[in-house]
Amino acid sequence: MKIKNYIWLGLLPVILFIGACQPPSNSTQTGINGANNMVNTNNAADIAKQPIIEAAPVSKGDDNYQIVTSDDFKLTVRAVDASEVELFYQPVTTDDRALKLKTLTVPTGDSKDNFVADLKIPEDFNGKVWARVKYGSGDTKETEHLLLAKQVEIEIEPSGTQTNSNQIANQTNSNANAQNQTADTDESARSDKLTNGRIKRGALKAGDGNVRVTVNVPAFTMTLWQSDKEIKSYYIGVGKKDFPIPVGMRSADKIILNPNWIPPDSEWVRKSPDVEPYQKISADDPLNPLGKIKIPLGQAYLLHEAQSPSDIGNLVSHGCVRVLRDDLFEMTQMISKARNLSISNEEIAAARKNSERRVINLDGDIPVDINYDSIIVENGVLTIYPDVYERKTNTVENFRAELESYGVDVSKIDEKTLKEMLDKVNGDQKFVVALAAFKAGKALEKGKIEPLTPQQAKGNGKKS
Repeated sequence: MKIKNYIWLGLLPVILFIGACQPPSNSTQTGINGANNMVNTNNAADIAKQPIIEAAPVSKGDDNYQIVTSDDFKLTVRAVDASEVELFYQPVTTDDRALKLKTLTVPTGDSKDNFVADLKIPEDFNGKVWARVKYGSGDTKETEHLLLAKQVEIEIEPSGTQTNSNQIANQTNSNANAQNQTADTDESARSDKLTNGRIKRGALKAGDGNVRVTVNVPAFTMTLWQSDKEIKSYYIGVGKKDFPIPVGMRSADKIILNPNWIPPDSEWVRKSPDVEPYQKISADDPLNPLGKIKIPLGQAYLLHEAQSPSDIGNLVSHGCVRVLRDDLFEMTQMISKARNLSISNEEIAAARKNSERRVINLDGDIPVDINYDSIIVENGVLTIYPDVYERKTNTVENFRAELESYGVDVSKIDEKTLKEMLDKVNGDQKFVVALAAFKAGKALEKGKIEPLTPQQAKGNGKKS
């Protein structure tokens, strides 16, 4: 699987909107999409007044993409007699949500019909951009959508080679297809259903690049796999309820040491007294929340360093996975060794003490499979984790179905008993019992309540 090297703008949506995408012309100038029009466009006069949208500076990309070639760019909407223009952005992997970029109420430029927005594009940008135009008559029209992506930043790879323009162009085609591939998002990769009842474990092998990462959100667990073996598992923190980490198949093609942080134009950023949208926060700035390492997962969702041990086992981020510093450095070194990358463990470790930004290109994508499985049988042991995003997974019906799938005769277990086990789970603890105890009719008696993570066990975990 190959992801376009256009990193996504993980701006958290503030509006719900669904729009159909139509290919823009080579000049990036588009007309109105009739399916989205809110007025009749049957006559020539109406057609002449349809708003159009242009982006600059851009170059032509593949698959009808326009590639933004500068950090600063303009969106121009030509709308005759318009009273207001709203600009929207929708990441390409999001089907039903969009962010309002800007509202323009005064024409600018050489024409009274031109509305121009000067925008600073973040380094992670890929998706649809369009305008909704309002008129004094009360009519509302929309432009068609531009497909825009940020041009790939040319990085020096550890081997000393450079990404060239042909590689940049070739990466355009593969991204949308890769992001549309999803895993079985309801089944943990550690489930006995997928491991045949036993998780194989092994030491990392240098040069075996068949590595992948899996995350189970309710378990607050991340696992690094090589081939079919577990190499190492880590406890993590995840997104808050209002900013959940997206479930599904993602991928990583780089690891960034000492990353900068560019805050998105999101409500929580605009309310912050310390930072502004698109402000560049350097790696050594205390306001940078990313820590020493970030791993982009697409749409600006990240794996990055936790701010403190209390992040682990809790809902703490704006849609990202947080990992303890030592764990993140260890995983980075193991991935580098598995992929035979031309960067040493010592060079990676040096990032702990310096603030030099360095990009480690991974020589091919690493799959990152994010699951949401709150009732799991692993190595013959059933664990009920908290339904942290309240997706109604911890119901008696789901519990019964899971037990039945493992051959347990649920007709002998009453609803009260199942509910009692489910009720033992909360934000800080899980319920654990051997599957054999169900078959012996002693599940409630033999089951145990355990801390969700070692941080909760030590009393360092803050309640989610």
